[in-house]
Amino acid sequence: MTTGRHRALTALVVTASALLCAIPPGAAQGAAPGEYEVKAAFLYNFARYVEWPSGGDAPSEDPFVIVILGEDPFGTAIDETLRGKTLGERAVVIRRAAQADDIGGCDILFIGDSEHRDLPRILDLFEGTPTLTVADMEEFAERGGVIRFRMEGARIRLDINRTAAQRAGLRVSSELLKLARIVGRPPGD
Repeated sequence: MTTGRHRALTALVVTASALLCAIPPGAAQGAAPGEYEVKAAFLYNFARYVEWPSGGDAPSEDPFVIVILGEDPFGTAIDETLRGKTLGERAVVIRRAAQADDIGGCDILFIGDSEHRDLPRILDLFEGTPTLTVADMEEFAERGGVIRFRMEGARIRLDINRTAAQRAGLRVSSELLKLARIVGRPPGD
């Protein structure tokens, strides 16, 4: 990892923390947009700090697809935050799906809390595919998802299941792992 990428990741974490700390306590409606703008920025940066399998490299004309499954907690925050963003030459595209069967292929899958009961089936659908699964539901990473957002006070923290990432053929950078609590069995155990 280059020093520049390390600085960029550190800057993202500092910015995310500052945005969340600026939200007044008890501002229920005001808290969600700030929180989910930060989470949208994290989703974008996950794509920069996770390595997809080389056999799965998409041509530059194919978009980098982020799908929100189920109830969408982002509202317009993710669209506004990621509008016009690219990863290399690939445009970042946000899609929404009401059901897992409607998704098709995607690079990042954010699973909404409304899908909590169907989580095992959803994770089974994406087993063995190079899809980064992300959610903010309780015990998501422990149940086989790759990255879980969790709130610790006013800060967003990450849980990462390295075994789930490995099964998906994804390599999570050491810089991102330093920011996370590692859950699940370590690869190779």
